[in-house]
Amino acid sequence: MVLNTLIKTLILFLFSLMLPEVAYSSEGRFILVPQSGTVPFEATCFDTEATAKLLTWKEFLAKEMKTQCEFEKRTLALDSELVIENMQITLGETQVRYQVEIDTRDREIETLRDIIKKNKKLNIPVVVATSVAVGFGVGFGTYHFASK
Repeated sequence: MVLNTLIKTLILFLFSLMLPEVAYSSEGRFILVPQSGTVPFEATCFDTEATAKLLTWKEFLAKEMKTQCEFEKRTLALDSELVIENMQITLGETQVRYQVEIDTRDREIETLRDIIKKNKKLNIPVVVATSVAVGFGVGFGTYHFASK
């Protein structure tokens, strides 16, 4: 069975060698002309489309690379703009947080100043005089109560 398949494959191979065909591709047609053909030397012949592609290949690559370069340049520019916008957003948020902290600090300072002002309203000589008078009053009252 393996021998039978091998013989069939060999016959198919020999048959394909006896019937040469023109090779086609999606890029254009080409054929190899032997020395006994219409050309006195072995050459590869191209149709108009394949020849045009070969002749313009360098220009095509230059244009393609230029387009790719412009695309990459636009991509980098857009990425840079995005980074700058994100940094501006972060800066704005930081400025808002900073301003809130400054406003909170200012309110706390004003509250502390108000507390200090209230504490400064106490007149020390009046407090001393009142304390002495109350002390004499308590002492005199205690003496008067004790002497009865």
